[in-house]
Amino acid sequence: MKSQEANAIPLREILEKYGHEPVRSYHGYLMYSSPFRNEETPSFMVNLHTNKWKDFGEDSSGGVADLVMRLERCDFHSAMRRIEKSDLSAPSDPLPVPTSAGDAGTSPRLTVDNINPLTNRMLLEYMGRRGIDADIAKAYCKEAYYHFSGRKDRRCFAVAFPNDKGGMELRNPIFKGCAGVKAVTCLDNGGDRCAVFEGFMDFLSYLQYAREHPGLPPMNFCILNSTAMAGRSGEFLSRHRLVHAFLDNDKAGMDALEKLEGNLGKDTVLVNESVRLYPRHNDFNEFLQACKKKAMTAGNEM
Repeated sequence: MKSQEANAIPLREILEKYGHEPVRSYHGYLMYSSPFRNEETPSFMVNLHTNKWKDFGEDSSGGVADLVMRLERCDFHSAMRRIEKSDLSAPSDPLPVPTSAGDAGTSPRLTVDNINPLTNRMLLEYMGRRGIDADIAKAYCKEAYYHFSGRKDRRCFAVAFPNDKGGMELRNPIFKGCAGVKAVTCLDNGGDRCAVFEGFMDFLSYLQYAREHPGLPPMNFCILNSTAMAGRSGEFLSRHRLVHAFLDNDKAGMDALEKLEGNLGKDTVLVNESVRLYPRHNDFNEFLQACKKKAMTAGNEM
């Protein structure tokens, strides 16, 4: 990934991944509590026109790469690798900027035209490249056709994963977004164990891994769809005896783990599975792809 591509990723997507939501919305910009320190008065601004941030509390500013370098306390090349592994990317079309203070943060970023069963060949090939079989993807996902405001002549399509409030997570090779309300997705299969994931791609990766490694215990599932949702899943997770956390091995994942632990009931045990199962990988999907590559290499050597 080139720096120009990284800096085109919406800053609000990066901040959301690290568990930060805007405190206030205004015409053309968002205000956050600084991600660099604890503060009572929001002093961190994201300009939606330029996709730049400015921290008024310490008089610093920058773009996406600068932000990730600060959050991860790493150099530029390490930040670029983390951005690439995060699976965030620039949208295929410019996102509309709110035109009034009343609209800021509430106008839909896109309009969904149709929802169909997942049969689109290109989307299934995309899921295959992520290591996920078509039947697993079809069982839990659909395909959405959508357009951005003012661009009805250019319809886009993406894998769509529903959440518990009627919204949908959208994903294709060059876009990651949400249509409708952002919320968790809880799947109750009647067990006393629950596996929790940051996003639906990791959830599907777990199902794929379970298929290839039979004998794993039955699970209920909680997909956060954003680390910012970690504090809103306690009621469902607290119904379980054990919660197995398969989150990302980064700061955002560790922060989400702390939020989960703080919202669980006293009789629920939280287990951090990511440091046990894939300590050298950022997330479950990256781990799954590494497993498949290793298996393929071993098969070719036989």
